[in-house]
Amino acid sequence: MLWKRVLTALIGIPLALLLVHLGGWWLAGAVALLALLGLAEFYRLTALRSLKAYAWIGYPLGLAAILLIALHATLRPGTFPPRWQFGLPAHCLGLIGLLIWATTLFPKRSGGRLLSTVVGVAYVPSLLSYLVRLRLLPGPFVPVGLPAGWLAGRSDLRLDFGEVALAGVLVICWGMDTAAYAVGKTIGRHKLCPHLSPGKTIEGAIAALLTASLLGIGLFALLRFPLAHGALFGAILGIAGQLGDLFESLLKRRAGVKDSGALLPGHGGVLDRFDSLLFNAPAAYLYLRIVLGL
Repeated sequence: MLWKRVLTALIGIPLALLLVHLGGWWLAGAVALLALLGLAEFYRLTALRSLKAYAWIGYPLGLAAILLIALHATLRPGTFPPRWQFGLPAHCLGLIGLLIWATTLFPKRSGGRLLSTVVGVAYVPSLLSYLVRLRLLPGPFVPVGLPAGWLAGRSDLRLDFGEVALAGVLVICWGMDTAAYAVGKTIGRHKLCPHLSPGKTIEGAIAALLTASLLGIGLFALLRFPLAHGALFGAILGIAGQLGDLFESLLKRRAGVKDSGALLPGHGGVLDRFDSLLFNAPAAYLYLRIVLGL
């Protein structure tokens, strides 16, 4: 099992960083593919509870949640997508509330299927779309210790701010997941939430939180932001990522399965591997945009 996890990571991490560097439609296309695969896994989990989603509605909505952002970036480079695209997750969650109310007006099976369809779009593609939004954060990246004008005229060495920010968020996610797994397996004794995920421990959760905070400090040092913000940023991601992990465990427990899929050897499915990132990506984006005012 361990060698499969390592092999998948050795292939997946360089590929992910390459896609982050390329950005544009390369990244948007990869995120859209992940979203469709993750959405298929979510619909499989809900189908096991006799709530088969309307896939013909869910898949086009999921693609639109991501590709419209990339299309806007192509047509109007350097500008952000319209407000309604930024508010898509909030709109979806509001619609979920209406659908919960509406289930009292429709047969249980029909209302549940429609609710399952929209929840899947709000949970997987809509949250993954924040990876594309992070990559679109404006401004150049100037390495620490170099003057701001050092990269002038040297496009071969220039990195975008969004590229570094997104890569940093991925590194934080990978680091905290690795720390939680390693510490939980070696010295973990106290169960974190045994009725949802018997393998997760309090010791592993603390290790993940500390690792995320330290990596957040390192990322903000590179970005030339206050280190206190970096510690808080990392802590928020550490908490959000573990909540995402537990939420996905809840879905699997209710469906009665161990893994959401078998696409990634040693990791399970797309939701198993990216469950923490689903919550971390919007948390990181909102922190950078609202708290730091980017």
